[in-house]
Amino acid sequence: MNTSALTLPPAPRLIIGASLLIWGWQTGYLLFALPMALLLEASRWATWRWPINDREFNLVSDLSSVAFLAAAVYIFMTKGSKGIFTILSILPFVLFVLLLVQVYSERGAVRLSALFMSVRRLEADTAPEYQSQIDLTLPYVIVCLLSAGAGNQRTIWFFVLCAAVFGVILWSVRPRRYPAYVWVFTLCVAAGLGYTGQYGLRSLQAMIESTMMQFFEQYMWRYRDPNRATTAIGSIGRIKLSDRIIVRVRTPERLGGTLLLREASYDTYGYGVWSNQHPEKDVLDPDVGGRSWTLALDQGAGRAAISTYFTRDSGVVPLPYGTTRIFDVDAAQVDRNQAGTISMDMRKGWVRYGVDYDRTAEFDPPPNTDDTYVAEPYREDFGRLANDLQLKGKPPGQVVAEVERFFAQNFTYSLNLTQRYPRGRYLSAFLFDRRSGHCEFFATSTVLLLRTAGIPARYVVGYAVDEYSPLERQYVVRARHAHSWTQAWVDGRWQVLDTTPAVWAPQEAADASPLQPVLDLFSYIGFRFARWQSKDELEADSEPNPQLLWLLIPLVGVLAWRLFIKERIRTSRMAPTGTQAGTRPGADSEIY
Repeated sequence: MNTSALTLPPAPRLIIGASLLIWGWQTGYLLFALPMALLLEASRWATWRWPINDREFNLVSDLSSVAFLAAAVYIFMTKGSKGIFTILSILPFVLFVLLLVQVYSERGAVRLSALFMSVRRLEADTAPEYQSQIDLTLPYVIVCLLSAGAGNQRTIWFFVLCAAVFGVILWSVRPRRYPAYVWVFTLCVAAGLGYTGQYGLRSLQAMIESTMMQFFEQYMWRYRDPNRATTAIGSIGRIKLSDRIIVRVRTPERLGGTLLLREASYDTYGYGVWSNQHPEKDVLDPDVGGRSWTLALDQGAGRAAISTYFTRDSGVVPLPYGTTRIFDVDAAQVDRNQAGTISMDMRKGWVRYGVDYDRTAEFDPPPNTDDTYVAEPYREDFGRLANDLQLKGKPPGQVVAEVERFFAQNFTYSLNLTQRYPRGRYLSAFLFDRRSGHCEFFATSTVLLLRTAGIPARYVVGYAVDEYSPLERQYVVRARHAHSWTQAWVDGRWQVLDTTPAVWAPQEAADASPLQPVLDLFSYIGFRFARWQSKDELEADSEPNPQLLWLLIPLVGVLAWRLFIKERIRTSRMAPTGTQAGTRPGADSEIY
């Protein structure tokens, strides 16, 4: 049987050029796409052809494969797993030369043996007229549209143009037995279902991302890595933060403002991840008695008892800025890394420790070269912004004030991340286009902007303490109180700089569940029971809480129902007419 017939129809006129222009528009390669489209479409009108033989086709195909492999290895080496989108976006370049040779060849098609070396061996003894061949114009159109999708510019016009291209292709091979209007109606229905389906998939992706973030926030929050923190920069959808209470803070008197509890600090940023370049830890020696550790010789003016939950036998502990001493805790070991992050080796479960602190003091070591480093992908954008704000050359205090003013006057707070941006330029879009985001955007941008202006800065994560619980008579910290901010080296010491709009906490509190008071009650009961089991209550926690007396009311009601009302109803139902309920043995006893 003769298998030399083309297995695919050729692409209609101008379709290759149209798909190349769509690809160039989506990926930013329009200057390359235009001459490529002209060269390929010009073959429709050119009368001359090249006498290309099988060996030359094989050579062009092999060179294209080698070029693709080299490009893929280089991209993965420089960009990691995220380079897959770059590899997809360059596929039209890789296949262009092979298609160009085909359209200007006398044969007008490519043998499958040129594309697959395994087919070359199988067809080595087959006559040329029986060797299979294929027209690559239509597959090339599909490749161009797939590569265009790697640009990920979310606009309806991309879908409309893709639907138009496929409509023209399908029109050229449509069955002639149906009227044209029936075919057009069917195509419109298919396009509408396709658009609805991709919109639903995008919404499903956003929901899954948001749900997974909420899951990790609720159940994996204690796995804070002191050397690595993955942000939500680059995610889409609504970031849903949990109302679950994860830290409790008891103070001798009410706080005069928000208290920041720091968990970890980081010095290096790249592709949505903050990390520490110096993970080394120093083991701190305990004081006499073994239940306290002195971090600084200064006497802290503030005191607090902090309760947090360990799901492992070690972890990072949240501490106020300027903590001078940790006491009343049975830790096996206490470590401190180069960025000032404190870790404890403890038992699993609720852990409570006391701290002395001084908000006006800071005991972290001075900055190093990592605290002024800005990775190459971000230097252009932050350099341009620093020049616009005229930050370079100004005193550090004036630079900090200017940065605070810039974010306060031009940005808003939002947990809705509605769009991805090509090639991961999320911070650029935040600074120059959208100007709305959550604390991770503000803190990251502030750190990189200060570093560009020559001021050492670090990215800090932790919690903001400002919600007082009358039930517990202490402050509660929920998962949604997790926060990110900046610390900058100004006037010879580290200073806290929080450029996130102050509305972030009330805005998130407004979305709290209406069942929050009930859940808080059960959370507090579970917390007290866990503390009772641990047998190491602090003295401040042993005070009676009059709020818990209200729990006696429903218990007394249930007991009254069981002892009196329910027994009378049961007795009246069981006693026959004309007899007394007390005739049954034991029925005259209330205990019975």
